[in-house]
Amino acid sequence: MNYTFIIILILVVVVVVYLYRRYSSDTPAPFVKRGPFSLQGGIQPIKLSDLGPTPNSFLTSGSTAFQCFVYLDSNVRTGNASDCGTDPAMPSCSTGIYQECPCGTDLSCLSCSHPGYKNLLNIYDTFKLEVLTAPDASRQRSVSAQIVVKTSPTDTTYAIETFPLPPLPEQKWTMITISKDGRQVFVYYNSTLVLSKKALHTFSVMPPPSQIPVYAGDVTLSGNIAMVGFLSSHQGLADVTGAYQNMVDTRGNLNGLQAVPNSSTYTIKDTSVPAIISSLCLDGSCLKMSNSPPIVPTIPSMYNPLETAYA
Repeated sequence: MNYTFIIILILVVVVVVYLYRRYSSDTPAPFVKRGPFSLQGGIQPIKLSDLGPTPNSFLTSGSTAFQCFVYLDSNVRTGNASDCGTDPAMPSCSTGIYQECPCGTDLSCLSCSHPGYKNLLNIYDTFKLEVLTAPDASRQRSVSAQIVVKTSPTDTTYAIETFPLPPLPEQKWTMITISKDGRQVFVYYNSTLVLSKKALHTFSVMPPPSQIPVYAGDVTLSGNIAMVGFLSSHQGLADVTGAYQNMVDTRGNLNGLQAVPNSSTYTIKDTSVPAIISSLCLDGSCLKMSNSPPIVPTIPSMYNPLETAYA
């Protein structure tokens, strides 16, 4: 019997098991959907049935957070126009910022929508991250990204509060963290705090009729979302920085999800250790007739990717 071969085989199995446990659990969130998921058209990366006995804890907990990675393709570069003014449902003509928009008892608050902006993230219809997919010719100071929160001035009324954000990087993975602590909302891009704002009122804790925890993407948006999950506590700068450093390489690429460019498109390939183990059938998955590791084709922007500066 070749004992050397047996010893080498045992060592390989030990290393594989270690790497699997190390990298398959290397995530800061108690619940994560790895993905990637295409943003085009809109998807539900997290469903109510995924969240167990406390599906609405993000809304009802005073301190909690949401986190994901977004790979956003180039947006539309043809301009559009929308009205501005002093009405609460309109942006300011001088700053491009929306003021508080009361919406009474209407839970949908449809009267406070933002023309030109597309949904990147919608968390329980209470926290929304919107991006302006085209430069607004009518508002030279239009904000390219913003977070929209539904608040409750009273027990029976609602309002929409909107806060501007820096432009979201394109054609690279960006970790987005939305954390709330009481009435304070924090937004991070990667390990950088880009917003710390205290809302005028308490955040709404009423789940929407649709009961969709996370809805990501929209028409004309092209890109991917991955590592989508909720965290059970408020995330400070040290928490976010530690999570980001653990989940990316030295160039800021998301570990295990590699964007592979082709001549006119690209794919996002799962190169994680669990996926490699599965592809080699070291975990026995091929015996169960499971699917192969996901290689998700994505459609880059169909529009001219010329750089356009947002004010």
